[in-house]
Amino acid sequence: MEITRTINVLTLAALLMLTGCFGLIDDEAIPPVDGQTTNGATETNNAPFLTTSETLNELAAEGSEPIYNADDELTGFEFMLYYAAVDVDGDNMTMGWDTDLDGTIDLSVSDSSGFTTFTLPLSAMNELNGFDYDDVYHAMLAFIAIDEHGAGSALFVESFHYDETTDGGSDGNLALYSFSGQDAQGSPTVGTEDNLIMLTMDMGSDINWAAVSVKLSIDGGAPVTCDNPGVIGGSVCSLLEFGNTDDQIWSVGDGVTVVETGQDLCSSTCSIDVTITDTREEKVIDTTNNVAAE
Repeated sequence: MEITRTINVLTLAALLMLTGCFGLIDDEAIPPVDGQTTNGATETNNAPFLTTSETLNELAAEGSEPIYNADDELTGFEFMLYYAAVDVDGDNMTMGWDTDLDGTIDLSVSDSSGFTTFTLPLSAMNELNGFDYDDVYHAMLAFIAIDEHGAGSALFVESFHYDETTDGGSDGNLALYSFSGQDAQGSPTVGTEDNLIMLTMDMGSDINWAAVSVKLSIDGGAPVTCDNPGVIGGSVCSLLEFGNTDDQIWSVGDGVTVVETGQDLCSSTCSIDVTITDTREEKVIDTTNNVAAE
């Protein structure tokens, strides 16, 4: 019995000594390696977050100025764009604009947000004559921010400009629009309340419904004008809005379903051409042809 008790005492003493030795080791005494804290956890370095403002850029576009040489030839544009950047880690950032998209900053900025003024030659822009917008120019720039640990982010920002000596546009940037059409739910019948097609804005500035006119030409027939959302005007077709329906504007991502209202416009499969007009500017902003209702 005495021998067993002695062994137990020695074992317990040895355990206490070992525990005390291990406790002498302080985690803070172990230097951390790159990417780790002193307790072994991996630190996360977040890249900067970037944004721009379509609304502020549209307002700034009203001050866009063409630049002409002594022979009154267009050589470039002076304009402004908005940016904002934040680093959630609180790191210092190197920020600026890449004007030729080569991945390096050409025009540095120091404030975390604000407007930047550019003077770009035509050689740094794209002329949009091939898209039926004569003398309209497109600039694509990138805003870049890199934190002090090397993590970086980039944001593309585009702008449109026109030559004031031509009819290329009016009052600031030309608003370029793109719409797409597809078959609506249900098949056309001899009824007079069929869903025909759906139209969605894929690109463009917000436009108030009061300034929108949508005309249909079905199987090459005479155009008919549809009633806008919320309007009961006695037309043979109407537009039922989907997407964000809480405002009075047509925005990117929003769309409408074209519905017969009291007249059989399409009894089976039909091909529909759509013309969308900005009535205030008296300008056609999009034509979408050969949309099948089936």
